This record gives sequence, structure tokens and C-alpha cells, in this order.
Amino acid sequence: MESGSLSFKERSLAQQGYRYGPEELKKIDWGLRFTPAVCMFVAVSGLVTQQPAIHFALALLGILWFWIPAWHPFDIIYNNAIRPMWNGVKLPPNPLPRRIACFIGGSMNLGIGAAFTWNSPTAAYLLGAILIPLQIIVIATHFCAASWMYEVALRLMGEWTPRVPLEKAKEMLSSGGILIDVRTPVDFARGHLPGAMNVPLDQIRDNLDDFRGRHSIICCEAGLQSRRAVRLLEKECVDKALDLGPMSRWRS
Repeated sequence: MESGSLSFKERSLAQQGYRYGPEELKKIDWGLRFTPAVCMFVAVSGLVTQQPAIHFALALLGILWFWIPAWHPFDIIYNNAIRPMWNGVKLPPNPLPRRIACFIGGSMNLGIGAAFTWNSPTAAYLLGAILIPLQIIVIATHFCAASWMYEVALRLMGEWTPRVPLEKAKEMLSSGGILIDVRTPVDFARGHLPGAMNVPLDQIRDNLDDFRGRHSIICCEAGLQSRRAVRLLEKECVDKALDLGPMSRWRS
């Protein structure tokens, strides 16, 4: 999907890291609202009752699960208890931009909990007055301010590369393109996508001929290394390298 062809909701989900086609996004649309909705209602209950423990618990969830994409407890509850009620689609692991937003939300809950602990309810309510509206916007529209700021920061640093749509990646691979995993050989040996070749990020300049003349679909674990690889190849005048991002996109 090109940016100009996306609806506002699709564009917002893409900023969160869900770079799928319209049909795939439609299937996970409502499921992606579950975790932020639960977090918001729990945060509101903590603000109303002035219970710092509630906000410390939310802070733990947001900060800890920044490092664990597929194991947020509320996502697990949705996938295993809520989703089967209507045979919905299982939510994929959380992409990096969404996890950054979760980390920021957790940090704000940490601040609220600390403010209540230190008998500063005014400061707690000020943080809550920022957090709750942002969560409402995410639930209603999928627009995430933190994910948007992450994209803006990457663009300003010249590090932004659009992710290739999955259907386009499949088409290119079936037409002679190659799937390149830029992680270390050790990480590659632990598990990789079927048909992927391993060219570690720090060895790309030594293997430029492998990338010339045909499309290369670049992937890694979280999406950071693949983005760097595509940028590096662009600087070396290799113009047929596309960023698939994290392997979880393909597996999903």
C-alpha cells in the first residue's frame, strides 16, 4: 500500500508497525483495541480510587513488555479467551512502534503512581489528563501519538524506509527475488524464515553483487537492522532492496 492510498485508520495502524494489506488490517482492527481499552479502564479506576499500586502494575506491564513483543498479558487474554468467542484472528506480536507507545504509557503510569505515593494528587491528575485522552484516541481511531512521533523522528534523521506490503513481497519472491536475513549467523541458526539467505548487516558491503540486478526483501528480528540494511544499500546505489521488517510480519 502506498501512503496516499491509505485511509486514516490504515495509516495509523501502519505507523504502529502493522504494515499489512486492507483485508489483514480489517481482521485485526477490533482486536487491537482490546489491550489499550483495558489499560485505560484500569488507569481510570486507579485515578478515581487514588491507588498507586494499580498504576505501578500498569507501569510494570508497559515497561517490561516493551522487551517481550508476543507476551503482553492482555493480548494473551484476548487471543485465548476473547477471540475464540467469534472465531476472530489471533493478534500478531506487537511491533516496535506500538511497544514504544506501551513503554511511554507505562512510564506515565509510573509517574502517576509515584505522585499518589508522595501525596501529590494534582501531579497525578495532570499526568492522567494527558494519558487518558491519548488512550481514548488510540481506541477510537488507532492513531497513536507515540508511534507518530517515532516515525517523525526517523524521517528527520533520514532513517525512514517504508515497509514493503506482504503481497508485493510474495510477488517479488515468486518472480526471482531473494529473501535476506541480516541478523548474525548465530541468530539465523536459531531460526529463520523458509528460503531466507543470511547476509549479516556488517557484511553487506562485502556482498553487494548478491543484491544487484534483482529484488531483495530484507528482514530481521525487530525491524531495526533491516531498515539500516536498506538504507546502507541505497547509499551503495542498490535500488531494488525493500524492507520487510520483523520476521513476525511474514509469519503472521
